[in-house]
Amino acid sequence: MEIVFFAVVAALVLGRLYQVLGQNRGAEPPPMRQPRFGLPETPAEKADGDDQADDAGKVLTFPVREYDGPGAAGLKAIAAAQRGFSATSFLEGAKAAYEMIVTAYGAGDEETLKGLVDADVFEAYKTAMDERRAANAAKIEVIRLSDAKIVDAELDGKIARIDVAFSSDLADGGDGLRAADEVWTFERAVDARDPNWLLSAVRTA
Repeated sequence: MEIVFFAVVAALVLGRLYQVLGQNRGAEPPPMRQPRFGLPETPAEKADGDDQADDAGKVLTFPVREYDGPGAAGLKAIAAAQRGFSATSFLEGAKAAYEMIVTAYGAGDEETLKGLVDADVFEAYKTAMDERRAANAAKIEVIRLSDAKIVDAELDGKIARIDVAFSSDLADGGDGLRAADEVWTFERAVDARDPNWLLSAVRTA
């Protein structure tokens, strides 16, 4: 999962590799609040789940059906370490984060990006935004987020990481519509008070 972000920035400037560079077309940007990842399950989800005891003898409940795809072992480990974690809710939050990060990047909104990405990613975005402003580059707009799915997950000590593959349709200035397929890595410390995850890596799929 190690990504050399300044190499990605160079690709951004060349306009080839890094695709997520715009904001939504034909609509006002959404409210710039961090999406809530991994909210507690709904009553219906709890009804379908397995009960597992933690070290204190309390019950952790999570829906087994969410954890039978890619990254299942990692997601189960995260669920055991983070009370109330839900893969379904996480993925909804990840999709919201994708839209917000793209919108903030396209608007040059550094303050919003600081709350959604880690320090390394922020520096990469900031450098790319400075280059694009200097070049008066055309906006790259997200027309549609067509797919988002979890492709891997791990618990590394206290750090949870989840990879999400996004597919979107982009309009790149006057160059027409093109597809963007990327994998974004989100991470957080499972014992952190802040429930939100930060974007820590991006790679082309």
